[in-house]
Amino acid sequence: MAAALPVTAPGPEAPVPELPGLSRGLGRAPEEDLPPLDPAEVRSRLARSARQFRNRRKLLIRGLPADVSNQEVHDLLSDYKLKYCFVDKCKGTAFVTLLNRDQAEAAIAKLHRSRLRERELSVQLQSTDALLCIANLPQLLSQQQFEELVRPFGNLERCFLVYNSKTGHSKGYGFVEYMKKDSAARAKLELLGKQLGTRTLYVHWMDANHLTSELLHSKCLCVDKLPHSYSDREELRRVFSAAGAPAFCQLAYGQDGQLKGFAVLEYESPELAELVQEATDGFPLAGNHVRVSFCAPGPPGRSMLAALTAAQAMALNRGKGLLPEPNLLQILSSLGNPASLQLLLAPLLHTGKQGILGAAPSVPLVTNPALAAALLQLVLQHQSQQRPGILGEPPLSSRPRSALAPAPAQPPGPILSDLPSG
Repeated sequence: MAAALPVTAPGPEAPVPELPGLSRGLGRAPEEDLPPLDPAEVRSRLARSARQFRNRRKLLIRGLPADVSNQEVHDLLSDYKLKYCFVDKCKGTAFVTLLNRDQAEAAIAKLHRSRLRERELSVQLQSTDALLCIANLPQLLSQQQFEELVRPFGNLERCFLVYNSKTGHSKGYGFVEYMKKDSAARAKLELLGKQLGTRTLYVHWMDANHLTSELLHSKCLCVDKLPHSYSDREELRRVFSAAGAPAFCQLAYGQDGQLKGFAVLEYESPELAELVQEATDGFPLAGNHVRVSFCAPGPPGRSMLAALTAAQAMALNRGKGLLPEPNLLQILSSLGNPASLQLLLAPLLHTGKQGILGAAPSVPLVTNPALAAALLQLVLQHQSQQRPGILGEPPLSSRPRSALAPAPAQPPGPILSDLPSG
């Protein structure tokens, strides 16, 4: 079982200590102004985040008899509020969702290594493959706004932001677990690289079995809004070593060898990373006020740098196709295939002709008379060069008109509407 998140009553907000070599009040211009929070609000945020983190309520029951019935499993769990139950008789397993974590823990304590028809049962928490960490969120984003951001992709199992235990402010990242993996995959596809205000979202798969309360807090920082010409890694390390030297400090380069305008730093502890982030966010460096944000927790700095570089490249290509759209000249130059010409000319050759169900509600593919004439000229030119095949196929002009059936009409609009912005 994962260790519980400690929830302690915060005292008066302690000021962030001065870091040697940095003047916190002079020249800093953080992107977001984070006002002090009431102690009751801090306690409320920490308590809710802890509840959601611990709320693992899905069980996996192994060792069931091959002929077990659904009713037997329901009877086995009659002391608990059953929200979902799927019995796989072939494997002798059952996937169960109970009301909450407390019921799941009670069921494990009571039923693990118990017997059903002389068969010993194994009852444990399900592993999950539908957990995401979404990073680079605005720190002022509320829990409700975070839920609105992730809810369109599927039913939520858990959803919570991670907070600074002293100030109660969001660290700019949160976790969401979906009921189904395909919902999580859809969310990752849509949210990775999404612009939310001035920020680009980063989304990472997480392993719930290795996620403990200690590992919720990141040791890595991302320093962005650096000039793309900035390459002084030693100065960067010196500025961000005021409270303690980072274990890793590296500027980001793309595959083309060009600087990408951000860097990743890793510190020995989450507490040290918090101290540096609060003291340096908005610090003037190389003519810019840099933004210092927490990376997703877990991966070391080197791995995080590679992940963020790849994510930035994906964000830049967001909405772009793999190939450019062809222009009209390219389309016309590729019409050596008579089938392509037939498809384009079908609306022109079938004006006024109706099928047994009436006229098809299609829009002519060619509406410009000059273009239509050009296409007809291409057909005639192709006919003059065409010879009958070995079975004596007639040229295009002598074929029955019914052979030139119109192409199926395309849907008038996109199938999927745009997702609402966060």
